[in-house]
Amino acid sequence: MTDALYPSRSVGTGAKVAAGFHEVRPAPMTTRQLTAPHAVLLEEPQQGVPQTSEMICGERFRILEERDGWLRAENAFDGHVGWLPPGTAHREPVAPTHRVRALRADLHPGPTHRAPPVATLSFGSLVTLDGRAENGWVGTDDGLWLFAGWLEPVDAPPATDHLATALRFLETPYVWGGRSSFGIDCSGLALTAMAAAGVVSHHSSGMQRKDERLGAWVSDDGRDVEYQRGDIVFFPGHVGLMVDGANLLHATVFTMSVVIEPLSEVAKRAEINGVRRPGQGVRRPDLTRA
Repeated sequence: MTDALYPSRSVGTGAKVAAGFHEVRPAPMTTRQLTAPHAVLLEEPQQGVPQTSEMICGERFRILEERDGWLRAENAFDGHVGWLPPGTAHREPVAPTHRVRALRADLHPGPTHRAPPVATLSFGSLVTLDGRAENGWVGTDDGLWLFAGWLEPVDAPPATDHLATALRFLETPYVWGGRSSFGIDCSGLALTAMAAAGVVSHHSSGMQRKDERLGAWVSDDGRDVEYQRGDIVFFPGHVGLMVDGANLLHATVFTMSVVIEPLSEVAKRAEINGVRRPGQGVRRPDLTRA
């Protein structure tokens, strides 16, 4: 993820893509809501380019531009901007009533586990219930059913333990630009864990490193730090969370999954360039080490 993928970015008319020149049509600032279980945000309006982030069901986004069916969208959740592929399902926004608290939640055509699921939602997805309830199942406004135990009201208090949230993603596949239980990257894991605790940052380890909302700045280099559970440790282009005084939870390409490794082993591959401690006062980082 790069810092350039957050608002204040604009593509002028006449921008070109690999296939040739296309007229960019600025779109009115229309707000829409994702109804697909999840959707990729891409660097450019074409297939085969890197994914920069991901949206999950129920999130709202602003349409900034339209080009040949592609939508340049700004996710209202964290401000990330990218291109949504043609055919991505969305609608006029509807107020959500509940959030998925399970790591994954299947949507069923009927109020029973015997009805084969038709789709799966990720942790954090937003849904609107329509008042139907039967045998522990609740109806959604699109006519489907979810097990009630997988949900919490949207106004439920934030989680008190961001690391506990992150640990639920252990062994989740690594996906560059991912931030769901279908696949997640390092900054997506930190973003998701802290958002569940009520602090929404950025889908970029570099921007997270500079984000004072994520807690006290403990160290510029990780030396002589008595690490605590939940500390956020930064490396060039990477981030993870301490499980205890010695081990790091992170999404890494070295295993293509979310794993726990000794911090000392991770530090052999990349130099620590910052440590934050959520829930404590603020001290500014040395930005010359970014």
